[in-house]
Amino acid sequence: MKRFAISLTAVTAFFALCGFVILAQSAGPGQKPPDPQATAKQEQELPADWKAFNDIANEKDVLKRVEAYEKFVKDYPQSELVSMAKSQIQSSLLSVLKTSSAKYRDSITAQLDAAKAGNPAMIYSAYARVASSLLSAGIMLDEAEDYARQASSLMDEQKYVQYRLELAQRSAEAFAKRTANPGETPATPVRPAMAFSTLNGAPVVRIAPPRPASATPPPAPTAPRIPTQEELQTSFKSERTSNLATLGQILMKRNKTDEGVKVLKEVYDAKPASGTLATVARLLLEPARKAGDDSAQIEYLTTMALSGRITAAEQKDFEAVYRKTHNGSVAGLEEMLDERYVRENPRFTAAPANRKPVANQRAVLAEDFTGAG
Repeated sequence: MKRFAISLTAVTAFFALCGFVILAQSAGPGQKPPDPQATAKQEQELPADWKAFNDIANEKDVLKRVEAYEKFVKDYPQSELVSMAKSQIQSSLLSVLKTSSAKYRDSITAQLDAAKAGNPAMIYSAYARVASSLLSAGIMLDEAEDYARQASSLMDEQKYVQYRLELAQRSAEAFAKRTANPGETPATPVRPAMAFSTLNGAPVVRIAPPRPASATPPPAPTAPRIPTQEELQTSFKSERTSNLATLGQILMKRNKTDEGVKVLKEVYDAKPASGTLATVARLLLEPARKAGDDSAQIEYLTTMALSGRITAAEQKDFEAVYRKTHNGSVAGLEEMLDERYVRENPRFTAAPANRKPVANQRAVLAEDFTGAG
């Protein structure tokens, strides 16, 4: 109500200042309609900033109108209309936000309805995608929390494993059918390869240029492998951990620190991918610092250092807390990092390829990074 009263006062002051007289659309008895020539003359006599202000109303696009008001504020900083221009900027952006928010909610509803019409085992993924998108945008976090919670609660390991297994089996059956009938025309026509570009900031698709013919015949297609029960269970746990990571980050952003820390510690203990692990470690670092938990700080800073995502400021904090727990010295820090890296990243063996030599074919050695060759 206070904002409304202020806006109403500003509008009233504006019309009083300009000396406008609001006339009825149809002239009453004894009244003459306004003279177009007199109105045009009066318009010509307006100060330059008033004219500029009025011209903005001709712009129908709300966002362009906002830009015009912003330009007006810069061009006429001493004008008495600056406060009203700023008010128009806020109200215009609010109107766009309300419209966009409603449309975005409609889009979310459509996504969830489509997921509900599909396989019940995968409904959770639609909720997880929406929650992750809202988290990345930093908007509607209260709703994002609800979606993230639903994503976790809707996950069912048995249904997940069964659905993934059925997908793999259907893929294997389709491959076997194609292999048995190589000349058979596929039911779905093969579409050309796609390439993307942008136009006015939006993606557009086009047909990709043909690839140059290979000097060697392409390898024979291999049949898809049916994943084991253990592999599917591992995949389920990985997705569940990813959903929990989203929920934990949302909780921290909403200042639900205690629950957020609890969720993120569960994610951390599950040892997700390096990038996710480093993100979680950074979020858990501040609560550990506030609690005065030096060992936890070293743990999280070690994870960030080994991921390569530690900042210069965080590196200084790392060395400071390490000195605090090691008699004021950083001796042994690098050795500790090396030992942990080797322990958590065991070396793999690479067997030489038994490729048959091809006549008149040359081999090229390339380095991905200095020293790789």
